[in-house]
Amino acid sequence: MLSVVLIEGVASFATGSLALAGDAAHAVFDAISTLILFVATNLSLKPADEDHTYGHGKIETLGALTAGFSLLVLAGALGALALSRFGGATYHVEASFFGYGAALYTLVVEVLRVAILTAGLQTDSLAVKAGLYHAVSDFASTGLVFVGLGLTSVGYPTGDTFASILIISLLIILSARLIYTSTLELSDAVSGKLVKSIMDEIKRTDEVLKVKELRARRAGPMTHVDAVIAVSPYARVTEADTIASRVETSLKKLLGPSSIMIHIEPLEWKIPLELQIREATSRVQGVRGVHNLTVTTIDEELFVTLHVQVDPRLALDHAHEISESIEKAIRATIPKIRQVTIHLEPSIAESSSGRKIDDHATSETVRRIVEGYPDGVNVSSIALYSTAEGMRVNIRCRFNAKYTIAEVHDVMTKIENEIRLQYPNAIVTIQPEPTSTE
Repeated sequence: MLSVVLIEGVASFATGSLALAGDAAHAVFDAISTLILFVATNLSLKPADEDHTYGHGKIETLGALTAGFSLLVLAGALGALALSRFGGATYHVEASFFGYGAALYTLVVEVLRVAILTAGLQTDSLAVKAGLYHAVSDFASTGLVFVGLGLTSVGYPTGDTFASILIISLLIILSARLIYTSTLELSDAVSGKLVKSIMDEIKRTDEVLKVKELRARRAGPMTHVDAVIAVSPYARVTEADTIASRVETSLKKLLGPSSIMIHIEPLEWKIPLELQIREATSRVQGVRGVHNLTVTTIDEELFVTLHVQVDPRLALDHAHEISESIEKAIRATIPKIRQVTIHLEPSIAESSSGRKIDDHATSETVRRIVEGYPDGVNVSSIALYSTAEGMRVNIRCRFNAKYTIAEVHDVMTKIENEIRLQYPNAIVTIQPEPTSTE
């Protein structure tokens, strides 16, 4: 680089070529910019510390920004000199062999620089990109020197000045582009295309139900991504950790050098009112069971009724305390409830001793009652046993698979009632099953 400055500088004085002078000045500023970028890149490679938790990548960006402004200053200086020549300033350009030789030497040097820096683009470094911009601009401006000297050789001395104007235009474009990209990175702006590609990559993981938040920033060659993703609320901790690891791995393949932070949250599903009421009720101490729950909406207000099973040995005042606790829990969960009516009833003992009843006649009677209903209601099994509460009749029945649960329940109620007519103290439980379609 210094040899280029020396040779073109001497040649510009010898020939009076503004294009050669501009190219030499360009090389001077390139040398300064390269030094700045070299220092900035070395600093940016330092590991993260307590003052720079994201690392030192932004220092490289600052170096690239400085290089961009240096190119802009160069363009202004050359532009002022070119305008003075168009304004009538006296000048003489001699297209000698010395001038062509200096330009040719510079051209060879710039070809080598472009080749080396192009190979370094795979590092995705802003410093390398800035160096490549300078090398390309040097190559182009040196080519324009040949154009200016050539026009001068054929009797058009203003051709050298026109060539310098083109060099200035090229410098302005390159410097503006470098300043723009560096400023975006310093302000943590990223392209919409990059954000979309990150979003699409995260969504490719099947277990990710929603991307709730996504932040991305660049610091030198590193891409930093912070994402909040929603998964099923029923996913276990180990499953959530596996999902986060898969997302991180896929993003690193997409982005290359990167730092990925994935935060997992359960997806907030809208829980049905009935389920919320059951959940609130079951949390109250002393509640053994909940059934016959209904929620009625009247003029945008909710009226709730439910049956709650409690210990049959409880005194009424203690049972009432449970009832009040249930109502408070339900109202705290669903504030717009207008009224809660709770029917308290004794729970059936969870376990009790009994004995098996081996009565073929009773079993056949039960079977005949069940199979007396139309549409192929069949008995799978019948179990009879006695407990302190009375005789229990447990039946498994097969129903047509096309029946709705409401239709099945209606038939089961009729069967239970008919069995109780035969055996008044019987506790009948029927389990429905679909008829096999095979």
